[in-house]
Amino acid sequence: MEKLENLIQRKWFFNLAVFLFRSYARLFYGLRVYGQEHVPMSGGVVIASNHFSALDPPVLGVSVPREVNFMAKKELFEQHWLRLLMLGLRAYPVDRSRSDMTAIKESLRRLKAGVAIGIFAQGTRNVGDVKALDGASFIAQRAGVPLVPAAIWREGRTYYVRFGEPLQAQGKSREEAAALTEALMQRVNAMIPANGKLAP
Repeated sequence: MEKLENLIQRKWFFNLAVFLFRSYARLFYGLRVYGQEHVPMSGGVVIASNHFSALDPPVLGVSVPREVNFMAKKELFEQHWLRLLMLGLRAYPVDRSRSDMTAIKESLRRLKAGVAIGIFAQGTRNVGDVKALDGASFIAQRAGVPLVPAAIWREGRTYYVRFGEPLQAQGKSREEAAALTEALMQRVNAMIPANGKLAP
C-alpha cells in the first residue's frame, strides 16, 4: 500500500492528470484563462477564488500556470481509492466543521517550502452571496506570501478563469485579515462580468 501511495504521488501522475483534465475542459467546456501573468512562478503564494461548481477545483487547478496544492474536505480522504487520487493531486485534508489548525500548519509548511496553495475563499460551494471567510488572508499573512485573486464563472457551457494582480498580505491582526479578505473579494467580484452565469 505504501508503495502504491509513493507511486501515485510522483510528478508524472500529477502532470498526466493535469494534461488530461485540461484537454477535457478545453474540448467540452471551452475553458478560457486570462491573467496568468499575475501568478508568481516561484515561491509560496496563496491563490484564492470564488466557488460555485463541483468542477471549480480541477478547473482552477489546470488554469494555474504552475503546480498548485489544494485543501480538500477531509471526507474525500476516507475512501481508499479517492484518498489515493487526492494525494496524487497534491491535495491535503481540512476539517470544515472547525478551525483546523493541522490544515493551517500544513498550509504554512508548504508555503514556506515555495508551494502554491489554492483556497476557495467562501469555504464551500455556493451560488449566492455568501460572505468569504478569512482563512486565505490569515494563511497568506502568517506565511508572508502574496494573495492572488482568482475568479471562475460560466457563460453557457464555457468556463472562464481570470487571475488578478496579487495583494500583499500585511499585519497579523484579525482586523487586517478581514480587511484583506474584503479587498480580495472586491477584486474577485470585479473580474466576473455582469452576464457571468454562476450556475451549478
